[in-house]
Amino acid sequence: NEIEEEKKTKQKKQKTTKKKKYQQKKMNPSRLLDTHASTTSNIRVSTTITSPNIKSMIQAVATILHSQLLEDQAMGKEIPTESDLYFFSEEKYIKEKPEAFDEQRLALLRQTP
Repeated sequence: NEIEEEKKTKQKKQKTTKKKKYQQKKMNPSRLLDTHASTTSNIRVSTTITSPNIKSMIQAVATILHSQLLEDQAMGKEIPTESDLYFFSEEKYIKEKPEAFDEQRLALLRQTP
């Protein structure tokens, strides 16, 4: 009986230790960095669906939006006032309060980022 109790206690401690290590690893932001080297050309995944790299995701979306903006401007496209996207247009705010913007500010607003 004593031996069985010792085994159970030891197993319980091991489970607790494993659980703590897992939680520490889970909460460690450096685990998102791919710091492992490989000579076999393996692809290492540093983010997953359950733990995405938010900064990388925002950067990707911003790059796509900026690229689309430049492409639309090169083609001479303008956002129609009836469009939901017009809400994000500087022209909307310029038309609403033209007195709030001097010529220099208007030039800055209309400049491509």
